[in-house]
Amino acid sequence: MVYRGDIDGLRAIAVLSVIVFHIDAALLPGGFVGVDVFFVISGYLITGNIVQELNSGRFSLLEFYRRRVKRIAPAMLVVTAVVMLAAYLLMLPEQLRDTGKSAVFSLASLANVYFWLYQDTGYFAQSSLELPLLHLWSLGVEEQFYLLWPLLLVAVYRRADKLTLVLAMAACAVASFWMGSALFEQAPSFVYYMLPSRAGELLLGALVAVLVNERLLAGLSTRLMPAVALGGLLLLVASLVFLNENRPFPGWFALPPTLGTALLLWAGQHGPNPVTRLLALRPLVWVGLVSYSAYLWHWPLLAFYRYGYGEVSALAGLLLFIATGALAWLSYRFVEQPARRAGGSAQRVFALQFFLPASALLVIALVLVYPQRFGVELESPHYTAQLAALRAATQPAFLAAPVCQFQAITPAQMTLDRCVSGAASNPRVEALLWGDSNAAHYQGMLDVIAQHAGFRLRNIEIGSCPPLPGNVSAFVAPRRARDCEHASAVVRDAINDYPVVILAGLWTAYQQRSAEFLPSLFASIDALARSHRLVVVLGKAPTLTGYDRKCREKALKVPLLNCPTRIAVDMTEVSALNRQLRDFAATRSNVRYFDANERLCPAGVCALDDADGQVRYVDALHLSLQGARHLGAEIVRETGIPSAFADIVAAQSTDARPALDEAARQQSR
Repeated sequence: MVYRGDIDGLRAIAVLSVIVFHIDAALLPGGFVGVDVFFVISGYLITGNIVQELNSGRFSLLEFYRRRVKRIAPAMLVVTAVVMLAAYLLMLPEQLRDTGKSAVFSLASLANVYFWLYQDTGYFAQSSLELPLLHLWSLGVEEQFYLLWPLLLVAVYRRADKLTLVLAMAACAVASFWMGSALFEQAPSFVYYMLPSRAGELLLGALVAVLVNERLLAGLSTRLMPAVALGGLLLLVASLVFLNENRPFPGWFALPPTLGTALLLWAGQHGPNPVTRLLALRPLVWVGLVSYSAYLWHWPLLAFYRYGYGEVSALAGLLLFIATGALAWLSYRFVEQPARRAGGSAQRVFALQFFLPASALLVIALVLVYPQRFGVELESPHYTAQLAALRAATQPAFLAAPVCQFQAITPAQMTLDRCVSGAASNPRVEALLWGDSNAAHYQGMLDVIAQHAGFRLRNIEIGSCPPLPGNVSAFVAPRRARDCEHASAVVRDAINDYPVVILAGLWTAYQQRSAEFLPSLFASIDALARSHRLVVVLGKAPTLTGYDRKCREKALKVPLLNCPTRIAVDMTEVSALNRQLRDFAATRSNVRYFDANERLCPAGVCALDDADGQVRYVDALHLSLQGARHLGAEIVRETGIPSAFADIVAAQSTDARPALDEAARQQSR
């Protein structure tokens, strides 16, 4: 096809949008659609070349894939090699293994499949912003399209009626956009990463190529083309500015930017116009020429920076932008161009530019993933010992007895002996700690207090579920609603056995989901208190925004990484909600309130270590197991047993075990 500078200009807009968005999404909220612009351009160029060669009888699948290898493989392999080396030098063992796994799939053009099926989205998973090969998912989509689309065109193009073919392509594109929207709620990862819900974008470009090459709309006046180009540019710019990550994407929201790109490609085919002249300006064309390498390099640079240093500052963003440009030019000059100029048969190109280097990288990646099977020790014994010591100090509460945190519970789990702690001299279990992970992280503190106060404590925590009876679906993520409601019913049936109930949770998160949360919590506390129970409510601990729980571990490898010992936090939201809990408890005779926030974060500054040098926090929301124990010992040592818990001992002498009254049962329903 004849070279068009405006297409390189479009590539420049696409790659610059993606890079700016990945540096700071607030700068260009819809910048992620740059990837979709690339898809449309690829569909257009690939289909245009195939159609022209089919019409002239010159098309060869072998030659097609030879060109694809020369265009895509060399720069991608260089970036993958550098990423694996950097991961070995800088990353923690489990994250190094994950990088190796993603490299294996990427070398097989299946990066999108890997991130769809195997990307860890658990609570303690590595942030997706720190996965250095994540961006190769888009190459996986394109490469899978390249495998299927030429075969389909070879099979049907010269035999099919062209109008029928165009209508079929349009119908498939619409079906793809529809699929993206229809499946987004049930399978968002599949929709984002996989070809079926992205194919419509590539097919839009392919559709333009067929229309142009077959002159199916040749009767339209070329005078309309400036307006068509302007309309396409406006659609694209509006998408970059007004779309954001909160929209279900792809799907119908992917239509404006991709349709805008298709219109620009179509209008540009009919000769120059003001918009295409703008796109063909020399600076944009230069960026477009290096856009592939820029895309390949920008994400690993950002991912490794975020892995070590967290949020990208304005200065860091500028330096990373410049570094991306420099690496893109070097890669284009010394990798892309020599690879494209290289001659030889298809077999020679496949061997030298892909199979041999990819095989070597595959072996290296497998060694990173399975070092023991290859008899390789990737880490020194000294590093391994240091890492183990740090992890022991920041162990999450739910990983150790007697903490009993589950994702779902059964009645049998309400009677497990390992879930009981406190004063060994007291055979009776008098208090029940009920809540979510924000209750579990207090268990160490409560255990120390219970031992000194002389009461026994059972704990039961259900992840991401508030300690409320009945329907909690309005307060939790939909995927947790069923387990949460079942757990609430199990606890409600067993709660009669405890004269004291201690409630703790991530109160702020539930209140953010629904303003009805606090009224429901207060009603539940009232119901418990009316049945002669003592209810102790624990306040929400401060949230350490920007805290990297792995910082000390990363510092063993990452140069110049300085982990803070104190973090200033905004206590406004937490303090406001805790104040409502405190004020409510003050008006009820059987309700007490307690929090340790002034001790944890005096004047809004949180010390990450306690006075004994123990790490207090396992992450931004939770105390570590040892941190909670040291907090309890510190409280008892300096202030004695807090009054909220001293009352628990007094409650033991009364008969506080009647069944929930009818009002409590009605409320719970």
